[in-house]
Amino acid sequence: MNDALRILRLMAVATALGGCANERAADSTTNSIPVAPASPDSDTQAASDGPTEKQFQGIALTVPAGWTEKPPASEFLQAEYQLTGAGGPARLTMSSTGGGLEANLDRWRGQIQPGSNDPAPQEETVRVGDRDAVIVELTGQFQDQMSSGGMRSDWTLLGAAIPTGPAHFFLKLTGPRTTVEGHRAAFRQMVATARLDD
Repeated sequence: MNDALRILRLMAVATALGGCANERAADSTTNSIPVAPASPDSDTQAASDGPTEKQFQGIALTVPAGWTEKPPASEFLQAEYQLTGAGGPARLTMSSTGGGLEANLDRWRGQIQPGSNDPAPQEETVRVGDRDAVIVELTGQFQDQMSSGGMRSDWTLLGAAIPTGPAHFFLKLTGPRTTVEGHRAAFRQMVATARLDD
């Protein structure tokens, strides 16, 4: 009889201890520290719903709505954007460099080979603040000398060189002709409204 009572008491204690363990497990689940959701891939950014301000040394720009900022593909670039359009995506790069203006413009000219049916190259001087900037537009077969991509037909390069003191700030939009044409007015507006440091 004593053995039977001892067994019953042991079973009661075991049951009670099991219940406490279950309660502690439930409590630890209920009171667990919430885990923040994984951050989105930094390489993937949504297109802006409205214009955004972008500040660089010597210049500030208002970037049009709908342009998607991407991590720059090169250490020589200060910013990079992807633009969408009927012909496919286009690429806008922003960079600053010293040296002669003509040397940089010649490099752009060397990347486009106009055909007999392509528009003639255009170049004009526009006023940005109290300084003269240069806008060029070239259409034809494009090959970026800084990448391994092949020749692309019916592409347009729309570029601007804005003086920012001893250096120039360069905006270079390249892509299928119809896509670049669709963003031409916004590009020119961005250049015209650039704010230069004194």
